[in-house]
Amino acid sequence: MKKIFFAAISSIFFLASCTEDIDLDITNGETKIVIEGEIENGKFAQVMVTRNSPLTQSVNFENILVNNALVYVSNGAITDTLRFDTVFSASNPFVYVGSTIVGIPGQTYNLTVIADGKTYTATTTIPAPVQLDSVWFQPQPPSDSLGFAWAHLTDPNGLGNGYRWQVKRPTKFVVFEGSPLILDRRYIAPGGATFDDKFIDGKSFDFAYFRPYDPTEASYYEDEPEEERGYYKYSDTIYIRFSTLDKASQDFYRTYEAAMSSNGNPFASPVTVLSNIKGGGLGVWAGMGVAYDTIYGQ
Repeated sequence: MKKIFFAAISSIFFLASCTEDIDLDITNGETKIVIEGEIENGKFAQVMVTRNSPLTQSVNFENILVNNALVYVSNGAITDTLRFDTVFSASNPFVYVGSTIVGIPGQTYNLTVIADGKTYTATTTIPAPVQLDSVWFQPQPPSDSLGFAWAHLTDPNGLGNGYRWQVKRPTKFVVFEGSPLILDRRYIAPGGATFDDKFIDGKSFDFAYFRPYDPTEASYYEDEPEEERGYYKYSDTIYIRFSTLDKASQDFYRTYEAAMSSNGNPFASPVTVLSNIKGGGLGVWAGMGVAYDTIYGQ
């Protein structure tokens, strides 16, 4: 029997109450290295290395960027020394990129990062990709022109599969406030984009996601009509990156998304983002079994 699983936008309710001014003495925490790396089937590894930034200070990109780290990826037989390069499809365009080891499903990959005099390590495995059965656009009533991206998935038998949904539209080059701007340059995950097969093991079902936005492009989209935010149009071509993840990568992205969704909500429970980086660093080293698909605009 077909079941429908739907990812909806959560509403936040604000309660009015008496207020009192409270002065908090917030001390800056320890500076830590933040690593966000991945290797997918058929591609070289990409790793971003930055430093965390105190909540009480504005972000200074020159201070948080680490451009002199030593970054290595090994598959147990050979070691790839990653080079510092520019990749505009990444959230941070300054990325360490591999050139020797290509990701293969079923293989395990070890990451070593030496930065600020410390060594950080992590291990991940690329699971076998799971292809979506079908993908399509469907209007969301009462609208007949605005809607969500839908997909049909058949989960393989056996618990332990984890998935992540990311999307983008065709890249656009625009002039914004007198400067060139690249829109939709990277795959973005909407809220709740990471899920496992705890309740769907071996099942076949439909699911849908709303249109996410890239926070680095938020200023450009401020003039977008409010009634269109979070929706796709019939004319939109939607590129889909559907990844299968190992358990540690699932845990990171699931808790990261939960932390992001509760950010700014004073009534939300605090969330600990689970990292697989050893040595005192933060972040993730993720093996991604990726299958790509496309919903073509009409």
